[in-house]
Amino acid sequence: MSNYPSYASYFLRSFTGVSTANFRIPPQSSGQKVAHNQIDFVLPTNTLIKMDDVRLVFTASAVAAGTSAAPRLPPADAFIERVQVSMGGISVDSGCASTQVLNQVKRNYKTNEDPVTSHNQFSRNVMGANLAQFAAAAEAYTTNGDSTIFAIPLGSFFESIQPSLLNAALLPEIRISLFLSGNSVVTSGTTGATVAGTTGAGNTQATYTLDNYSLLCPCWSIDDGVYSSVIASRLNDEGFLEASWCGYDSFQDTFSGTTRVASAASSLDKIICAFRPSTYSGINGAIALAGSHSDRNVTTTALANVLGQPARNGGDGYLPAPLNLVAPMTNLPSAANPDKLAEEPKLSISINNVRMPQYDCPASQWYVLTLQAFEKERSASESYVEYLTNRFCIAQKLNLPGSAGMRAKSGLDLRGSNSSIILSSVGDLTNFSNTGNVVVFLESTRVLRIGVGKTLQVVL
Repeated sequence: MSNYPSYASYFLRSFTGVSTANFRIPPQSSGQKVAHNQIDFVLPTNTLIKMDDVRLVFTASAVAAGTSAAPRLPPADAFIERVQVSMGGISVDSGCASTQVLNQVKRNYKTNEDPVTSHNQFSRNVMGANLAQFAAAAEAYTTNGDSTIFAIPLGSFFESIQPSLLNAALLPEIRISLFLSGNSVVTSGTTGATVAGTTGAGNTQATYTLDNYSLLCPCWSIDDGVYSSVIASRLNDEGFLEASWCGYDSFQDTFSGTTRVASAASSLDKIICAFRPSTYSGINGAIALAGSHSDRNVTTTALANVLGQPARNGGDGYLPAPLNLVAPMTNLPSAANPDKLAEEPKLSISINNVRMPQYDCPASQWYVLTLQAFEKERSASESYVEYLTNRFCIAQKLNLPGSAGMRAKSGLDLRGSNSSIILSSVGDLTNFSNTGNVVVFLESTRVLRIGVGKTLQVVL
C-alpha cells in the first residue's frame, strides 16, 4: 500500500533489540565556577548518543557588589560564551565567540522555548523557582542537595548534527569544552522592588557563580544485527560516513557605516547581523522592553506607553544589556520622537560586490526578510518599536528553504575564492549612529567524514 498516504495505509515498522539508558556525566574537574572559567566533559563511548537531547544542568546565582544590591540572572544559555567539540584531540567544531548573542537572536525568532529550565523570563521581584520575593536582594539559588535549576542544550553542533543519534563507537574520545561568559550578562540593579531600581545600575558590576554542573546524556543501543551491518557495509562501499551540522563563525566590529568580513565556507547558508549600543559591556541595569508593562507587579502605574496585549510572548519586559539588540539609530522612535520612524536605517549586505537584496533595504523590510531567513511566521517582538529597540537584527538567507531538514548542502560555495562580505549603511544617514557594536555570524553547513579506524575529516 506504499502508493497510498499513511493515514489510509496499514503498516507497522518493527525494531528489535532496542535499549536505552540515561547517564549523568560529571565534569573533568569540579568546584564552583565564575566568569571566564572553563568546564570540560568527556562523552560515553561505544553507544548511540541522542545529541540534540544532551543537556547541561546546573544552578547559578548572582552576587551583589557595591551598590548593585539586586543583580538578576540572564537566560540560562547566556552563561556560555563558546562551546568547543574535540574528537581524539582534533577540534571538530571550535564554536564561535558571542554564542550568547547568537542564542538571543534565535530566541527572538523562536516562540516556543520552555520557560521552566531556560530562565528566559526575567525575574524582577519574584523568583520563578519558589515564588519568593527578593526585592533588594540578589537572585541566588540554593546549591544544597545537588540542586540544579537550569538545563540548556550544548549549542549548534549538538542541536543540529544529523544523524542526531550519533554512533560514538565509530569516533575517538569526544571532549566538550565550555567557556563561560563575562560578568556583564548579569544586570547590576539596585533593587527589584521598583522599575527605577531594576533598570538603574549600581556603582559596581555584579558577578555570578555556577555550581552543581553536569551533563545529562541519553544513550541508546540497537542490537538487532541489521543496524551494525548496514553501517559496516556503508563504510566498506564508500570508505566513510558523513554527518552534517550547522556551524557558525562570528566577527565583532564597531559599526561606523561599513563592516567587512570574509568566508571560505563550502556552503554559506546565512548571514546574521546583530546590533548593540557601545555601552552594552558596561555596568548596566536591566533594559525594559519598549511598549511593555515593565512594572506589572505594582498595582498603580501609568499606562500611557503600555501596549494593550494581555499576554506578552517571550517573557517579562526586561533584557540584560549585552542581549539587548538595538537598531543603529541616534534617536529611536518614541512618543517624544514619533517622526524618527521615517529615519529608520537602510542597510545593505554584499558578497563579492553582489548586493543582497538588490536595493537600499530599510529596517522594516529587513524584518520581513529576516523572518523568511529563519523560516518563521512571526518573531518574539510584539511591536515594531520593540524590534528596533530591543530585538534588532537582520539576516540574509543563501540556501534553499528546508535544507536542514533534507540534510542538503545548498548554500554559496566560497572555496577557492577571495570572498568579501560587506555590511554597510546606505541612504539617508541623518539619524544613523556610527558608534555601536555589530556582531556578524556566518552560518554554514559543515560535514564530518568518519572513516575506518576512527579516522576523521572535517569539511568546512
